[in-house]
Amino acid sequence: MRSQIIQRDSKLIGDELIEKFISQDKKVLKYIDSFYSNDSVKRHSENKSKNFSKEQRQTLVKSLKSQYSNIDISKKTSENISSLSESNTFCITTGHQLNLFTGPLMVIFKIAQVISISNQLNLDSKNFKYVPVLWIASEDHDFEEIAEVNLNQKNIKWEINSNNLPVGEIEINNFKNVLKDYKDSIIDYDFKEKIEEIIDFSYKEGDTLSISTIKFINSLFSEHGLIIIDANKKDLKSLFIDQLKNEIDNFSCKENTTSQISELKKDFESYKVQVNPSDINFFKLTDKGRKRIRYNKKSFNVDDENSYNKDELLNLIDSSPELFSPNVIMRPLYQEAVLPNVCYVGGQNELKYWMQLKTYFDDNKIQFPILKLRNSVYIIDSKTSKKIKKSGIEIKYFIGELNDLINYKIENSYNLKLNFDSLRTNLSLQFDELRKVSLKTDKSFIGALNAQEKKQKKGIDDLEKKLNKAEKKNHETEIESLRSIYNYLHPKKINQERFLNFANFFSFKGPSFIDFLVEKISISEDKILIIDLED
Repeated sequence: MRSQIIQRDSKLIGDELIEKFISQDKKVLKYIDSFYSNDSVKRHSENKSKNFSKEQRQTLVKSLKSQYSNIDISKKTSENISSLSESNTFCITTGHQLNLFTGPLMVIFKIAQVISISNQLNLDSKNFKYVPVLWIASEDHDFEEIAEVNLNQKNIKWEINSNNLPVGEIEINNFKNVLKDYKDSIIDYDFKEKIEEIIDFSYKEGDTLSISTIKFINSLFSEHGLIIIDANKKDLKSLFIDQLKNEIDNFSCKENTTSQISELKKDFESYKVQVNPSDINFFKLTDKGRKRIRYNKKSFNVDDENSYNKDELLNLIDSSPELFSPNVIMRPLYQEAVLPNVCYVGGQNELKYWMQLKTYFDDNKIQFPILKLRNSVYIIDSKTSKKIKKSGIEIKYFIGELNDLINYKIENSYNLKLNFDSLRTNLSLQFDELRKVSLKTDKSFIGALNAQEKKQKKGIDDLEKKLNKAEKKNHETEIESLRSIYNYLHPKKINQERFLNFANFFSFKGPSFIDFLVEKISISEDKILIIDLED
């Protein structure tokens, strides 16, 4: 495998706020705590050490050990979990939904990046230890978003009625066809049996999707010390009681995020709201699924269930915090309440909705983490690599828009000028001379000369059309090749990392594919990593 790093085109970002964030414009500091640097990580670690109690750490470690009690983990992951009880250990975190078989490539990239960042920080730091964490969104109930995966031209979908359950609680049943379709779609390379073993071990009938996801990702990344956390646990939610009650008492999330969104719109005209807050930004978990809580000025009504007065709801939060589930805009606060985290790695839209939350964190007296943009990666197989070399065009031109790529090829590669105007001009001059001669000798030749001139000009016109048609055909062949390369990197007009699953790349390279990602993925935010699988 080989890698190269290219500059990220600002047109690919397409967002003023993220562009300013990448360039570390001071205008963005209003919505974050600080930009990423070793010094800012150190400062956050010092502050988090003071504000994250021993009891919080003990609760977290106990919960993680319980979660992993029936899962084999590496010595490194076990040590990382235990080290979280120490006041000098902190997390580098990313999060994602429970997509089938990890879903699109970007999930693998995010995980590799938090591992890589943790490794680098541990080399640079003498006083602190950093561990990589993946937060799985086990409480999300949008099953449709996570129920399919794309391999090559094959879309595999798990079609069941989720009953609006938190996706992590859905059991692996009626899953045999999904397993078969997924495994049948993996190209038969050297490590196909290895990935199939991981699949069969991870997705067992009767297990929950949360457990299956943890087992699957753990099998891929445990040797790198990754900790995966399913925070849908009573002991962890007991650490979040004050924040849940603040939501009922003061409508803290709506008040603070609405104000922050207004400021973002003023400072960045193109800003689009990522998530609008509700009156109450957590759900109640019921026998009928995850249900919305609505405030009507007198009571708090749970969809399809009871209504509560304020005191009743506060008492229920105190006694049974496990019955409540933060929504997407409150989830970051919950994450930072239960983890000694100092840095969150996310995509553009993730960071934009985190930037709606700074004053909300301040109001709840929870430290806002350093935000870091996840890196973009494109993977090229050997066939595509050869096509790119043959095209004579640098890989960077295949990352942008298809029309820009084609225009670049036309402007820079086609040097044949198929315009015969000069030939027509010379021909006219020659017949003008012949007409002068004819006038001096025999005027009757003028008609024949004119007819001959017309005939020869038509011949030039026909020749020009035929050659242009042939040249256009040559161009179409080359352009079709460019389209083929482009479609490999942007299947269905979607960036490869947002569409394709990782399985075929793992089948080709095995665990070394994961190791290579971890080694290479830490690059600056204004760059893109290109991985060529060809040795």
